[in-house]
Amino acid sequence: MSLFTINAQTWKDPNAKIENRVEDLLSKMTLEEKISYCGSRIPEIKRLGIPYFEWYGEALHGIISWNCTQFPQNNAMGSTWNPDLMFDVATAISNEARALKNAGRKEVMMFSPTVNMARDPRWGRNEECYSEDPFHMSEMARMYVRGMQGNDPKYVKTVTTVKHYVANNVDKGREKIHSYINKKDLYEYYFPAYKTCIVDEKATGIMTALNGLNGVPCSADKWLVNDVLRNEWGFKGYVIADWTAVEGIETRMHYAKSQAEAAAMAIKAGVDQECYRNKVKKAPMVYALPQSLEQGLITEEELNITVKRLLRLRFMTGDFDDAKLNPYSNIPKSVLECDAHKNLALKAAEQSIVLLKNENNILPLKKDIKNVAVVGPFADRCWMGIYSGNPQHKVSPLEGIKKAVKGNVTYAEGCSIEEGADDSAKIKEAVALAKKSEYVIVVVGNDETTSTENIDRMSLKLPGNQHELIKAVRKVNKNVILAVVPSGSTSIGWEQQNIPGIVCAWANGQEQGTALANVLFGDVNPGGKLNTTWYQSVKDLPDFHDYKIAGGNRTYMYFDGKPLYPFGYGLSYTDFDIDKVAIDKKKLEANGSVTVSATIKNNGKVDGDEVLQVYIRNAKTGKKAPKKALKGFQRVSVKAGQSTKVEIQIPYEAFTYYNAKKEQYMVKKGTYEILVGNSSENITAVKKVDVKGGIVPKIKVGQKSAFYKFDSKKHGRNWDYLYQNKSEMSSSKKEEKDNSDWVEYEIVFVDPGFYVNTWDAELSFKSATKEAIIETFMAGNSIKSYTILNNQTKLKIKIPIPPEYGQPVRLKIKTRKGEVTHESIKIIPPGDVKPFVISKIIDASK
Repeated sequence: MSLFTINAQTWKDPNAKIENRVEDLLSKMTLEEKISYCGSRIPEIKRLGIPYFEWYGEALHGIISWNCTQFPQNNAMGSTWNPDLMFDVATAISNEARALKNAGRKEVMMFSPTVNMARDPRWGRNEECYSEDPFHMSEMARMYVRGMQGNDPKYVKTVTTVKHYVANNVDKGREKIHSYINKKDLYEYYFPAYKTCIVDEKATGIMTALNGLNGVPCSADKWLVNDVLRNEWGFKGYVIADWTAVEGIETRMHYAKSQAEAAAMAIKAGVDQECYRNKVKKAPMVYALPQSLEQGLITEEELNITVKRLLRLRFMTGDFDDAKLNPYSNIPKSVLECDAHKNLALKAAEQSIVLLKNENNILPLKKDIKNVAVVGPFADRCWMGIYSGNPQHKVSPLEGIKKAVKGNVTYAEGCSIEEGADDSAKIKEAVALAKKSEYVIVVVGNDETTSTENIDRMSLKLPGNQHELIKAVRKVNKNVILAVVPSGSTSIGWEQQNIPGIVCAWANGQEQGTALANVLFGDVNPGGKLNTTWYQSVKDLPDFHDYKIAGGNRTYMYFDGKPLYPFGYGLSYTDFDIDKVAIDKKKLEANGSVTVSATIKNNGKVDGDEVLQVYIRNAKTGKKAPKKALKGFQRVSVKAGQSTKVEIQIPYEAFTYYNAKKEQYMVKKGTYEILVGNSSENITAVKKVDVKGGIVPKIKVGQKSAFYKFDSKKHGRNWDYLYQNKSEMSSSKKEEKDNSDWVEYEIVFVDPGFYVNTWDAELSFKSATKEAIIETFMAGNSIKSYTILNNQTKLKIKIPIPPEYGQPVRLKIKTRKGEVTHESIKIIPPGDVKPFVISKIIDASK
């Protein structure tokens, strides 16, 4: 009886092997309870004392929640070319995720990172990924996974879910279309970042894409999931299908004849769960699986394999153990948007900014400018990018510039992001300010209205009348600085020819405005480099649906035209020389490595960062080989007038190509060129090495690639290494007294089935005095201020989406100037969800 009791509690024993704990808990679960694990919302099991659990979280560049630090968007992080900084950022994000879990607010199942390749800048979600280059992507993504999952030998800090597997680079109609790709392109271009995250970094999860691959829905593809991911790479984690992708195997892809067959196909392919959360409904996969079992399409043992993988992760997070055993349970709520994290967000934003043009050294600007105009639709907003949370503290470009400049700063919106009826008047206002100013800083770009999930760009031009605004301002003032906040490559050819100073400022997190001002006014010397090729025009690109890479006209590796700005490009306020380039051997044997060394000298008068980039090529391998391929890089800081030596090791593995007939990575014997420079086009030295032909052995989880490096001093520290003292683990910001009148509406948001950062809404007023000013708030966070003109009774606004659907959230509206009597608010959800009006004011100041 005593032995039976011990065995019966194995799943609760933290000292038992995880496999035994999983088996024990599984044996206690009913069939219905097992099936419930195949959706995002998992009901409680009262008799076992297991509470309700939501397997759903977003942490692309910060936790999507209230009062969490928002770091630069992923394409901005890619432009830092600093993987160690990526590790620090991921550590901060995962610390906040754990703090929320410790406070009982959220789980740590995160749907990130996105490692879909930025093969085409038209893709609506291009800003979510780090690079167009598979090696660059891999090195940034690996550090995200490493920082998010932590280094505790027993517990994982957060569960990472690498997405979207695979080749989801068109968003319009993504749930119905297929990506047609040959094996060479898959293994050389689309797979590497996933493999790096899985094999080298032991990522815990994968999300299959909504699209299909070569005629098979990704969530039903046995070859893609079981053969490649699980068997070839040895992946032991969980696989989740993107939003209702299992349902779509039948309803959208017409690949299955019924929902029961679709669910069975997913299970047999190796897919464990379907992403779906609804206040009332279960995931379609959960509804369908009982029928799959009844019809004999799958067995309970096959379902058990799926549930085991999901349970295993819950044990890995420490969900069933005493919190005292888990080091991450000590992370306090105070780290949310704490000083250390905000400082890190600023550092990352500063390192991401790319100086694109600096004619006659117009930059940096002097702080004693008497009059500077700041114009543009992105000037007075801190646009942090898609899949962003809602921090309390955020700085717009206008705010950052006002703090930096000693003189007078004026502002005009200039135009709407998309074409607006009053754009002509707005442009005239901006021109009037430009005429009276010594300098004009124009901040333009595109946001979720023109590029996001479900919305692709069909043009690379700035949307709306933003080009016209730039031209109009430049016509009356020659001292124009252009700051672009893009989702990706943007066609600014006229601007490159006619605007003296241009920076790429990105959707750069909550410290965007401070970082931009620090660069524009010389407190920071920009050192970022572009993570993608910037094209002259959309006409330079192949068909959007053409996924061909090798021999195609895509990315710096195969593009035949002249780019506007090449991959890896970025200027500085100082001049660097790259010389004394050498390699340590002229013949490379199989499984060896060649070390490239170079000296970087800073010839200028200011300190700066340079990125040494190492590419390789074999000119004799034909059109299907890259013109050059990045295989090593390092960002280094060099003080004015000084030099530093850099060494980069290039392993034998870097010279591989994929032989589709032999299904093997191979190295072709021959003489290879090693190209060293500071961009893909600015190559300052070429060295040659004779490489022995051979096969690169296949590796799987438990082994490491030749590119894997672990520095215990950087990556082996405890979770609290980011904080020099306890005061940095909290925010020093103090709340100010506020006596403004206010009202509150209570809103329950419904899930539209895809993510957007903001919803449209319309305020209605019974009355308002002329030029009254109101400010909107959610969860104590300021959203935006609005001026009510000419006794208008309706006002269109944007409201951020809360991280949890189906729960009441209050929108507070404060009156900052004048008097306003509120009547109602109309909520306008995206997609097919009907608008609804809320007339009841739930609370008010008087």
